[in-house]
Amino acid sequence: MKGTIKVWDLLVGSDKNWKATMDKVDAQFEKDHPGAKIDRIAQPADPATIHQLMQAAAQSKSGPDLIMIWAWGDVLTLKPSLVPIDKYISKKERDSLTGWDGVTFGGKTYGVPIGLQGLGISYNTKLFQEAGLDPDTPPASVDDLLTACKALNTAGITPIGGGNKEGYLSGWTTSTLYAGTATTKEAAKQATYTAPFTEAPFADAAAGVMKLVDGKCFDKNMPATPWYPDGFQKFQDGKAAMQFTIYSQFGYMTDPKIGQYVKFIPSIENTRTPEFLPAGAMNVWAVTSFSQHKKLAAELALFQEQAKYQQERLDTAGYFPNNKGVSFDDFLKTHPGAAPLVKMLKDGAKTVLPVHNMQDAKTNDIYQSQLELVMLGQTSLKDALQATEDSRKQQYPVLMGSQ
Repeated sequence: MKGTIKVWDLLVGSDKNWKATMDKVDAQFEKDHPGAKIDRIAQPADPATIHQLMQAAAQSKSGPDLIMIWAWGDVLTLKPSLVPIDKYISKKERDSLTGWDGVTFGGKTYGVPIGLQGLGISYNTKLFQEAGLDPDTPPASVDDLLTACKALNTAGITPIGGGNKEGYLSGWTTSTLYAGTATTKEAAKQATYTAPFTEAPFADAAAGVMKLVDGKCFDKNMPATPWYPDGFQKFQDGKAAMQFTIYSQFGYMTDPKIGQYVKFIPSIENTRTPEFLPAGAMNVWAVTSFSQHKKLAAELALFQEQAKYQQERLDTAGYFPNNKGVSFDDFLKTHPGAAPLVKMLKDGAKTVLPVHNMQDAKTNDIYQSQLELVMLGQTSLKDALQATEDSRKQQYPVLMGSQ
Protein backbone atom coordinates (compact mmCIF):
# COMPACT_ATOMS: atom_id res chain seq x y z
CA MET A 1 0.00 0.00 0.00
CA LYS A 2 3.02 2.27 -0.40
CA GLY A 3 4.69 3.63 -3.49
CA THR A 4 4.04 5.97 -6.39
CA ILE A 5 0.95 5.47 -8.53
CA LYS A 6 1.43 6.75 -12.05
CA VAL A 7 -1.85 7.97 -13.54
CA TRP A 8 -2.37 8.76 -17.22
CA ASP A 9 -5.15 11.36 -17.31
CA LEU A 10 -6.62 12.55 -20.64
CA LEU A 11 -8.32 15.64 -19.18
CA VAL A 12 -5.97 17.07 -16.57
CA GLY A 13 -3.83 18.86 -19.15
CA SER A 14 -6.68 20.55 -21.00
CA ASP A 15 -9.36 21.37 -18.41
CA LYS A 16 -8.42 23.58 -15.47
CA ASN A 17 -11.63 22.69 -13.60
CA TRP A 18 -10.94 18.97 -13.95
CA LYS A 19 -7.36 19.54 -12.76
CA ALA A 20 -8.54 21.54 -9.74
CA THR A 21 -10.77 18.66 -8.65
CA MET A 22 -8.09 16.05 -9.29
CA ASP A 23 -5.56 18.04 -7.28
CA LYS A 24 -7.94 17.71 -4.32
CA VAL A 25 -8.38 13.99 -5.04
CA ASP A 26 -4.62 13.42 -5.05
CA ALA A 27 -4.00 15.40 -1.87
CA GLN A 28 -6.78 13.64 0.06
CA PHE A 29 -5.84 10.17 -1.19
CA GLU A 30 -2.21 10.67 -0.19
CA LYS A 31 -3.36 11.90 3.23
CA ASP A 32 -5.57 8.83 3.68
CA HIS A 33 -2.82 6.46 2.47
CA PRO A 34 0.47 7.40 4.20
CA GLY A 35 3.40 6.37 2.03
CA ALA A 36 1.43 6.54 -1.21
CA LYS A 37 2.19 9.19 -3.82
CA ILE A 38 0.28 10.04 -6.99
CA ASP A 39 2.06 11.12 -10.15
CA ARG A 40 -0.72 12.36 -12.44
CA ILE A 41 0.50 12.71 -16.01
CA ALA A 42 -1.39 14.54 -18.75
CA GLN A 43 -1.84 12.51 -21.94
CA PRO A 44 -3.49 13.50 -25.24
CA ALA A 45 -7.13 12.47 -25.68
CA ASP A 46 -6.33 10.53 -28.85
CA PRO A 47 -7.06 6.78 -28.99
CA ALA A 48 -4.30 5.98 -31.50
CA THR A 49 -1.68 7.72 -29.35
CA ILE A 50 -2.82 6.00 -26.16
CA HIS A 51 -2.79 2.60 -27.87
CA GLN A 52 0.80 3.17 -29.07
CA LEU A 53 1.94 4.36 -25.66
CA MET A 54 0.25 1.44 -23.93
CA GLN A 55 1.79 -1.05 -26.34
CA ALA A 56 5.24 0.29 -25.55
CA ALA A 57 4.51 0.31 -21.80
CA ALA A 58 3.22 -3.29 -21.88
CA GLN A 59 6.29 -4.50 -23.76
CA SER A 60 8.63 -2.84 -21.27
CA LYS A 61 6.34 -3.74 -18.34
CA SER A 62 6.70 -0.22 -17.04
CA GLY A 63 4.55 2.85 -17.27
CA PRO A 64 1.19 3.81 -15.76
CA ASP A 65 -0.56 1.99 -12.94
CA LEU A 66 -3.89 3.61 -13.76
CA ILE A 67 -5.03 4.89 -17.14
CA MET A 68 -8.01 6.81 -18.43
CA ILE A 69 -9.41 5.28 -21.64
CA TRP A 70 -12.75 5.12 -23.43
CA ALA A 71 -15.49 2.63 -22.54
CA TRP A 72 -16.11 -0.65 -24.36
CA GLY A 73 -14.01 -0.41 -27.54
CA ASP A 74 -10.80 0.75 -25.89
CA VAL A 75 -11.30 -1.58 -22.93
CA LEU A 76 -11.59 -4.49 -25.35
CA THR A 77 -8.67 -3.35 -27.48
CA LEU A 78 -6.36 -2.85 -24.49
CA LYS A 79 -7.71 -5.75 -22.40
CA PRO A 80 -4.51 -7.83 -22.69
CA SER A 81 -2.70 -5.03 -20.84
CA LEU A 82 -5.40 -4.54 -18.18
CA VAL A 83 -6.27 -6.49 -15.05
CA PRO A 84 -9.78 -7.34 -13.72
CA ILE A 85 -10.50 -5.45 -10.50
CA ASP A 86 -13.66 -7.20 -9.24
CA LYS A 87 -12.04 -8.23 -5.94
CA TYR A 88 -11.32 -4.60 -5.11
CA ILE A 89 -14.88 -3.32 -5.67
CA SER A 90 -17.33 -3.44 -2.77
CA LYS A 91 -21.05 -4.00 -3.33
CA LYS A 92 -21.72 -0.47 -2.05
CA GLU A 93 -19.27 1.04 -4.54
CA ARG A 94 -20.69 -0.98 -7.41
CA ASP A 95 -24.26 -0.01 -6.54
CA SER A 96 -23.37 3.68 -6.31
CA LEU A 97 -22.24 3.91 -9.95
CA THR A 98 -23.83 3.21 -13.31
CA GLY A 99 -22.09 2.35 -16.58
CA TRP A 100 -20.51 -0.97 -15.64
CA ASP A 101 -21.72 -2.46 -18.95
CA GLY A 102 -19.00 -0.51 -20.74
CA VAL A 103 -16.19 -2.09 -18.69
CA THR A 104 -17.39 -5.66 -18.13
CA PHE A 105 -16.53 -8.57 -20.44
CA GLY A 106 -16.73 -12.30 -19.81
CA GLY A 107 -18.06 -11.62 -16.32
CA LYS A 108 -14.93 -9.64 -15.38
CA THR A 109 -14.71 -5.92 -14.63
CA TYR A 110 -11.78 -4.15 -16.27
CA GLY A 111 -12.26 -0.64 -14.97
CA VAL A 112 -14.27 1.94 -13.08
CA PRO A 113 -16.74 3.97 -15.20
CA ILE A 114 -16.21 7.73 -15.10
CA GLY A 115 -19.27 9.97 -15.24
CA LEU A 116 -22.08 9.80 -17.77
CA GLN A 117 -21.65 10.77 -21.40
CA GLY A 118 -24.68 10.79 -23.63
CA LEU A 119 -25.99 12.30 -26.82
CA GLY A 120 -28.97 14.38 -27.82
CA ILE A 121 -29.82 17.61 -29.60
CA SER A 122 -29.44 21.15 -28.27
CA TYR A 123 -31.73 23.72 -29.91
CA ASN A 124 -32.12 27.49 -29.96
CA THR A 125 -35.67 28.52 -29.04
CA LYS A 126 -35.20 32.03 -30.48
CA LEU A 127 -34.32 30.67 -33.93
CA PHE A 128 -37.24 28.23 -33.73
CA GLN A 129 -39.59 31.16 -33.15
CA GLU A 130 -38.08 33.09 -36.06
CA ALA A 131 -38.84 30.12 -38.33
CA GLY A 132 -42.43 29.84 -37.08
CA LEU A 133 -41.76 26.72 -35.00
CA ASP A 134 -43.08 26.16 -31.48
CA PRO A 135 -40.03 26.27 -29.17
CA ASP A 136 -41.97 24.52 -26.42
CA THR A 137 -42.73 21.54 -28.68
CA PRO A 138 -39.34 20.53 -30.10
CA PRO A 139 -38.93 17.74 -32.68
CA ALA A 140 -39.62 14.29 -31.25
CA SER A 141 -38.79 12.22 -34.34
CA VAL A 142 -36.74 12.21 -37.51
CA ASP A 143 -39.86 13.20 -39.45
CA ASP A 144 -40.33 16.14 -37.07
CA LEU A 145 -36.71 17.12 -37.63
CA LEU A 146 -37.20 17.08 -41.40
CA THR A 147 -40.25 19.33 -41.04
CA ALA A 148 -38.30 21.70 -38.81
CA CYS A 149 -35.36 21.73 -41.22
CA LYS A 150 -37.63 22.78 -44.07
CA ALA A 151 -39.06 25.68 -42.06
CA LEU A 152 -35.63 26.79 -40.88
CA ASN A 153 -34.16 26.68 -44.39
CA THR A 154 -37.08 28.75 -45.65
CA ALA A 155 -36.30 31.32 -42.95
CA GLY A 156 -32.63 31.40 -44.03
CA ILE A 157 -31.40 29.66 -40.88
CA THR A 158 -29.02 26.68 -40.90
CA PRO A 159 -31.07 23.87 -39.28
CA ILE A 160 -28.28 21.80 -37.70
CA GLY A 161 -24.68 22.86 -37.13
CA GLY A 162 -21.73 20.52 -37.28
CA GLY A 163 -18.76 19.29 -39.28
CA ASN A 164 -17.76 15.80 -40.35
CA LYS A 165 -14.28 16.12 -41.81
CA GLU A 166 -12.90 13.73 -39.17
CA GLY A 167 -16.05 11.57 -39.21
CA TYR A 168 -17.08 12.32 -35.62
CA LEU A 169 -20.51 13.61 -36.55
CA SER A 170 -21.20 10.30 -38.29
CA GLY A 171 -20.86 8.51 -34.96
CA TRP A 172 -22.82 11.04 -32.91
CA THR A 173 -25.78 11.20 -35.26
CA THR A 174 -25.92 7.43 -35.70
CA SER A 175 -25.85 6.81 -31.96
CA THR A 176 -28.54 9.42 -31.31
CA LEU A 177 -30.88 7.85 -33.89
CA TYR A 178 -29.97 4.27 -32.92
CA ALA A 179 -31.60 4.89 -29.53
CA GLY A 180 -34.79 5.66 -31.45
CA THR A 181 -34.40 2.57 -33.62
CA ALA A 182 -33.32 -0.36 -31.47
CA THR A 183 -35.07 -2.09 -28.60
CA THR A 184 -33.14 -2.50 -25.37
CA LYS A 185 -32.75 -6.20 -26.20
CA GLU A 186 -31.32 -5.39 -29.64
CA ALA A 187 -28.90 -2.91 -28.09
CA ALA A 188 -27.73 -5.57 -25.64
CA LYS A 189 -26.95 -7.87 -28.57
CA GLN A 190 -25.05 -5.06 -30.29
CA ALA A 191 -22.88 -4.84 -27.17
CA THR A 192 -21.84 -8.49 -27.63
CA TYR A 193 -20.49 -7.50 -31.06
CA THR A 194 -22.49 -10.23 -32.80
CA ALA A 195 -25.15 -8.05 -34.48
CA PRO A 196 -24.35 -7.31 -38.16
CA PHE A 197 -23.94 -3.66 -39.10
CA THR A 198 -25.57 -4.34 -42.45
CA GLU A 199 -28.93 -5.17 -40.87
CA ALA A 200 -31.53 -3.47 -38.68
CA PRO A 201 -31.43 -1.79 -36.26
CA PHE A 202 -27.98 -0.33 -37.00
CA ALA A 203 -28.62 -0.02 -40.75
CA ASP A 204 -31.92 1.77 -40.06
CA ALA A 205 -30.17 4.26 -37.77
CA ALA A 206 -27.59 5.01 -40.47
CA ALA A 207 -30.41 5.43 -43.02
CA GLY A 208 -32.04 7.93 -40.65
CA VAL A 209 -28.85 9.99 -40.62
CA MET A 210 -28.84 10.10 -44.41
CA LYS A 211 -32.49 11.24 -44.37
CA LEU A 212 -31.33 14.30 -42.44
CA VAL A 213 -28.46 14.90 -44.86
CA ASP A 214 -30.68 14.48 -47.92
CA GLY A 215 -33.33 16.66 -46.27
CA LYS A 216 -30.80 19.52 -46.21
CA CYS A 217 -30.73 19.68 -42.43
CA PHE A 218 -27.00 20.44 -42.43
CA ASP A 219 -24.91 23.12 -44.10
CA LYS A 220 -23.78 21.93 -47.55
CA ASN A 221 -20.15 22.24 -46.39
CA MET A 222 -20.73 20.01 -43.36
CA PRO A 223 -18.89 16.90 -44.70
CA ALA A 224 -15.69 18.90 -45.27
CA THR A 225 -15.92 21.08 -42.14
CA PRO A 226 -13.74 20.11 -39.14
CA TRP A 227 -15.77 19.01 -36.11
CA TYR A 228 -13.43 20.72 -33.65
CA PRO A 229 -13.82 23.66 -33.37
CA ASP A 230 -15.50 24.78 -36.60
CA GLY A 231 -18.46 22.41 -36.38
CA PHE A 232 -19.77 24.15 -33.27
CA GLN A 233 -19.27 27.73 -34.42
CA LYS A 234 -22.58 28.36 -36.19
CA PHE A 235 -24.64 27.11 -33.25
CA GLN A 236 -22.52 29.05 -30.79
CA ASP A 237 -22.86 32.20 -32.90
CA GLY A 238 -26.64 31.84 -32.97
CA LYS A 239 -26.73 31.06 -36.69
CA ALA A 240 -27.67 27.36 -36.52
CA ALA A 241 -30.85 26.28 -34.78
CA MET A 242 -29.73 22.85 -33.57
CA GLN A 243 -26.58 20.92 -32.69
CA PHE A 244 -25.91 17.28 -31.88
CA THR A 245 -24.50 17.58 -28.38
CA ILE A 246 -22.86 15.50 -25.68
CA TYR A 247 -23.78 16.08 -22.05
CA SER A 248 -20.49 17.78 -21.14
CA GLN A 249 -21.20 20.51 -23.72
CA PHE A 250 -24.05 22.03 -21.75
CA GLY A 251 -21.86 25.10 -21.35
CA TYR A 252 -23.95 26.37 -24.27
CA MET A 253 -26.61 27.12 -21.67
CA THR A 254 -24.35 29.60 -19.91
CA ASP A 255 -23.01 31.19 -23.11
CA PRO A 256 -23.81 34.93 -22.88
CA LYS A 257 -24.80 35.06 -26.56
CA ILE A 258 -27.22 32.10 -26.80
CA GLY A 259 -27.45 30.59 -23.32
CA GLN A 260 -30.90 31.89 -22.40
CA TYR A 261 -32.38 30.31 -25.54
CA VAL A 262 -30.75 26.85 -25.44
CA LYS A 263 -32.73 23.74 -24.50
CA PHE A 264 -31.96 20.04 -24.86
CA ILE A 265 -33.81 17.17 -26.56
CA PRO A 266 -32.79 13.91 -24.82
CA SER A 267 -34.21 11.40 -27.31
CA ILE A 268 -35.46 11.22 -30.90
CA GLU A 269 -37.68 8.60 -32.54
CA ASN A 270 -36.42 7.14 -35.80
CA THR A 271 -38.36 3.92 -36.38
CA ARG A 272 -39.77 3.47 -32.88
CA THR A 273 -40.36 5.26 -29.58
CA PRO A 274 -37.01 5.28 -27.73
CA GLU A 275 -36.70 2.73 -24.92
CA PHE A 276 -33.40 4.07 -23.63
CA LEU A 277 -31.08 7.06 -23.69
CA PRO A 278 -27.83 6.80 -25.68
CA ALA A 279 -25.53 7.31 -22.70
CA GLY A 280 -22.82 5.43 -20.85
CA ALA A 281 -19.49 5.88 -19.13
CA MET A 282 -17.74 9.05 -20.27
CA ASN A 283 -14.37 7.37 -19.76
CA VAL A 284 -12.89 4.53 -17.73
CA TRP A 285 -10.18 4.22 -15.09
CA ALA A 286 -8.37 0.95 -15.79
CA VAL A 287 -5.55 -0.74 -13.86
CA THR A 288 -2.67 -2.06 -15.94
CA SER A 289 -1.58 -5.70 -15.76
CA PHE A 290 2.04 -4.64 -15.18
CA SER A 291 1.28 -2.29 -12.27
CA GLN A 292 3.16 -3.05 -9.05
CA HIS A 293 0.36 -1.36 -7.07
CA LYS A 294 -2.82 -2.92 -8.45
CA LYS A 295 -4.86 -2.76 -5.24
CA LEU A 296 -3.84 0.82 -4.52
CA ALA A 297 -4.52 1.88 -8.11
CA ALA A 298 -7.99 0.28 -8.01
CA GLU A 299 -8.72 2.05 -4.73
CA LEU A 300 -7.70 5.38 -6.29
CA ALA A 301 -9.96 4.72 -9.30
CA LEU A 302 -12.96 4.20 -7.02
CA PHE A 303 -11.95 7.06 -4.73
CA GLN A 304 -11.95 9.51 -7.66
CA GLU A 305 -15.55 8.67 -8.53
CA GLN A 306 -17.05 9.40 -5.12
CA ALA A 307 -20.15 11.59 -5.13
CA LYS A 308 -18.36 14.64 -3.73
CA TYR A 309 -15.79 14.73 -6.52
CA GLN A 310 -18.34 14.05 -9.25
CA GLN A 311 -20.50 16.79 -7.69
CA GLU A 312 -17.65 19.26 -7.99
CA ARG A 313 -16.98 18.26 -11.61
CA LEU A 314 -20.66 18.77 -12.44
CA ASP A 315 -20.89 22.12 -10.68
CA THR A 316 -17.65 23.58 -12.04
CA ALA A 317 -17.36 22.03 -15.50
CA GLY A 318 -20.68 20.41 -16.37
CA TYR A 319 -19.39 16.82 -16.37
CA PHE A 320 -22.46 14.66 -15.91
CA PRO A 321 -22.28 12.19 -13.01
CA ASN A 322 -22.79 8.45 -12.92
CA ASN A 323 -22.71 8.44 -9.12
CA LYS A 324 -26.26 8.25 -7.79
CA GLY A 325 -25.39 10.46 -4.83
CA VAL A 326 -24.89 13.61 -6.91
CA SER A 327 -27.51 16.40 -6.81
CA PHE A 328 -28.59 18.35 -9.90
CA ASP A 329 -30.23 21.18 -7.95
CA ASP A 330 -27.49 23.80 -8.41
CA PHE A 331 -26.77 22.64 -11.97
CA LEU A 332 -30.37 23.25 -13.05
CA LYS A 333 -30.27 26.81 -11.69
CA THR A 334 -27.64 27.67 -14.29
CA HIS A 335 -28.63 25.10 -16.96
CA PRO A 336 -32.46 25.08 -16.95
CA GLY A 337 -32.54 23.89 -20.56
CA ALA A 338 -31.23 20.50 -19.40
CA ALA A 339 -34.31 19.89 -17.24
CA PRO A 340 -35.94 17.32 -19.59
CA LEU A 341 -32.83 15.13 -19.48
CA VAL A 342 -32.37 15.44 -15.73
CA LYS A 343 -36.02 14.52 -15.19
CA MET A 344 -35.64 11.38 -17.32
CA LEU A 345 -32.53 10.33 -15.41
CA LYS A 346 -34.20 10.98 -12.04
CA ASP A 347 -37.22 8.98 -13.19
CA GLY A 348 -34.93 6.02 -13.85
CA ALA A 349 -34.63 6.14 -17.64
CA LYS A 350 -32.58 3.25 -18.98
CA THR A 351 -29.20 4.18 -20.45
CA VAL A 352 -27.26 2.19 -23.04
CA LEU A 353 -23.76 3.03 -24.25
CA PRO A 354 -23.90 4.96 -27.56
CA VAL A 355 -23.67 2.46 -30.40
CA HIS A 356 -20.65 4.06 -32.08
CA ASN A 357 -18.79 3.40 -28.82
CA MET A 358 -19.71 -0.29 -29.15
CA GLN A 359 -17.20 -0.69 -31.96
CA ASP A 360 -13.50 -1.35 -31.89
CA ALA A 361 -11.35 1.63 -32.87
CA LYS A 362 -10.58 0.32 -36.35
CA THR A 363 -14.21 -0.46 -37.19
CA ASN A 364 -15.39 2.84 -35.77
CA ASP A 365 -12.90 4.72 -37.95
CA ILE A 366 -14.05 2.77 -41.00
CA TYR A 367 -17.72 3.45 -40.33
CA GLN A 368 -17.24 7.16 -39.69
CA SER A 369 -15.07 7.72 -42.75
CA GLN A 370 -17.35 5.59 -44.95
CA LEU A 371 -20.48 7.47 -43.89
CA GLU A 372 -18.69 10.72 -44.69
CA LEU A 373 -18.11 9.37 -48.22
CA VAL A 374 -21.83 8.60 -48.45
CA MET A 375 -22.55 12.20 -47.47
CA LEU A 376 -20.21 13.36 -50.23
CA GLY A 377 -21.91 11.08 -52.75
CA GLN A 378 -18.75 9.02 -53.28
CA THR A 379 -20.14 5.67 -52.13
CA SER A 380 -23.47 4.08 -51.25
CA LEU A 381 -24.83 3.50 -47.78
CA LYS A 382 -25.03 -0.23 -48.55
CA ASP A 383 -21.31 -0.37 -49.41
CA ALA A 384 -20.39 1.76 -46.38
CA LEU A 385 -22.23 -0.60 -44.03
CA GLN A 386 -20.67 -3.62 -45.72
CA ALA A 387 -17.17 -2.21 -45.17
CA THR A 388 -18.07 -1.70 -41.50
CA GLU A 389 -19.40 -5.23 -41.21
CA ASP A 390 -16.30 -6.69 -42.87
CA SER A 391 -14.17 -4.99 -40.22
CA ARG A 392 -16.40 -6.24 -37.39
CA LYS A 393 -16.04 -9.82 -38.61
CA GLN A 394 -12.29 -9.42 -38.82
CA GLN A 395 -11.93 -7.83 -35.40
CA TYR A 396 -14.46 -9.96 -33.49
CA PRO A 397 -12.25 -13.03 -32.88
CA VAL A 398 -9.31 -10.82 -31.93
CA LEU A 399 -11.27 -8.72 -29.44
CA MET A 400 -13.20 -11.60 -27.94
CA GLY A 401 -10.07 -13.66 -27.38
CA SER A 402 -10.88 -16.57 -29.69
CA GLN A 403 -7.59 -16.19 -31.59
